Amino acid sequence: MKRTLFCLLLGIITFTTFSQSEHYAKQAYTYRATQEEQQLLKTWYRNTQFTTPPAGPVTAIAEFQPMGGVMVAYPLGIPVNLVSELSFITKVKVIVNTASDSNTAKTYFAASGVNMDNVSCWVIPHDSYWTRDYGPWFIVDGNDEVGVVDFTYNRPTRPNDDAALVQITNQMQLNRYEMPMVHTGGNYMVDGYGTAASTTLVLSENTNQTASSIQSMANNYLGINNYMLIDDPLGDYIEHIDCWGKFLDVDKVLIGQVPTSDSRYNDYEAVANTFANALTPWGNHYQVFRVYTPGRNKTTPFTNSLILNDHVFVPVAGTQWDNAAIEVYQQAMPGYTIVPISNNSFSTGWENTDALHCRTHELADPGMLYIKHYPLLGSLDLPSATTLQAEIKALSGQALVSDSLLVYYRINNGTWQTATLQSAGGSTYEAAIPELQANDEVDYYIFAKDNSGRRERHPYIGPADPHHFTVQSVGVEDHVTSNTLALYPNPCNRQFVICCPKTVRSVEVFDLTGKLIFSTAEPNAEIIINTSNWVSGVYLVKITDKDGKVFHKKVVRK
Repeated sequence: MKRTLFCLLLGIITFTTFSQSEHYAKQAYTYRATQEEQQLLKTWYRNTQFTTPPAGPVTAIAEFQPMGGVMVAYPLGIPVNLVSELSFITKVKVIVNTASDSNTAKTYFAASGVNMDNVSCWVIPHDSYWTRDYGPWFIVDGNDEVGVVDFTYNRPTRPNDDAALVQITNQMQLNRYEMPMVHTGGNYMVDGYGTAASTTLVLSENTNQTASSIQSMANNYLGINNYMLIDDPLGDYIEHIDCWGKFLDVDKVLIGQVPTSDSRYNDYEAVANTFANALTPWGNHYQVFRVYTPGRNKTTPFTNSLILNDHVFVPVAGTQWDNAAIEVYQQAMPGYTIVPISNNSFSTGWENTDALHCRTHELADPGMLYIKHYPLLGSLDLPSATTLQAEIKALSGQALVSDSLLVYYRINNGTWQTATLQSAGGSTYEAAIPELQANDEVDYYIFAKDNSGRRERHPYIGPADPHHFTVQSVGVEDHVTSNTLALYPNPCNRQFVICCPKTVRSVEVFDLTGKLIFSTAEPNAEIIINTSNWVSGVYLVKITDKDGKVFHKKVVRK
């Protein structure tokens, strides 16, 4: 009897251990391309397919914008405690290979403390758990509908992964657009305002394309008007941007940092300087945050994190640099809940080039409450009552709640006050911050609500990290004379005015791609430039006087 009981217990223990391991993927592939795939990639662009682009204007949705869920693959490449964490803040969509896998996964999740009210499974055959790489890129098209842009996945021997996006799009009941480009999600980050960044891997994997044609394709399908193609500093075959960098907001970027003794040090610093010297779509320079990622024989994949609404999940590996990495995120993203996630799961622990971000994928909310606003930032000359403007759309189709469209503002760190946003036609709303004086410090954020129950802020986290500007002087229009160079208003909406002294010989306006938008070699004392048909963003005004001097002014259309 004792022997029988011992054997029975042993059998139970053995079965339990085996079942636990089966929940984690034993990958037939590696994160890197196999030798066969490396050979195929030399000509893989020939297999690209395409559809017509979406109706414009198109806006690519950023990871830090409102999301309706997150997607992971089963068998897992992430620890089950991460699934649990995700399930308590959003919907979790689990792609499984079979209906049987769906039942097994749900049983395992339920026993592991996962909030099953927020978990559902999609039966979608897949070859790997790297949902980031073959998952959807979300856009809002010109019809105010959320859609998906597809591409040819740069892993030629993984047909199920490449085909999964069609089924994911069908599950979400969205329109899908395919662009003829070989790409991968781990090498793509976007800011929601027309700027994206990838490494030059895009060029080497699309040998039939030029940098110019790739820029054009990104613009047509994704609404990207500034596609930053950056030399990879990692020194690793993978060349994915999420291995060392991440957009945290429109004007915030996180870049890895290595010790000065590292042969890659200058390359990392060059990337950081590229962003520090670049203009964001908001017209300011990037705030560049650095996180120490020495890598090599240490696991420090800190940029490989997931932003999901007001949470940030950061991979940690028990190194001496974990706490410092968390502190960088807390400094860069005040008001967010920063959640460190370790991974000691069955043979799927974090790597420097393959961590949490690679194995998850945020899912856009098709009914998102969309706010687009070009904020006032820095030191500005402004009228005493300054008008703010925002584009607000309820993609759910529900009406906006008119008395809940507000600008919250405070002056010189005083109490928060509100100004109601009023319709200025279409989806444009305006509100004025009154009684501004020179040297005032102003914080503000926008709040909106619709009848679907959605509530959003701009910036996303609201009062914990508001927009901020300083009033340099007021009533700038009153100070313009025939001897004064001035551009106003800045930002502008439908037009802006340039007052030119007699010494000015030419005026040119360029977008951030360098395209000439406007020019005159015989400027009048006052030039009125119509911007109503321009794409929202930052423009550079080049003004040359008789001595050849050149002035650059930022002009933002709101």
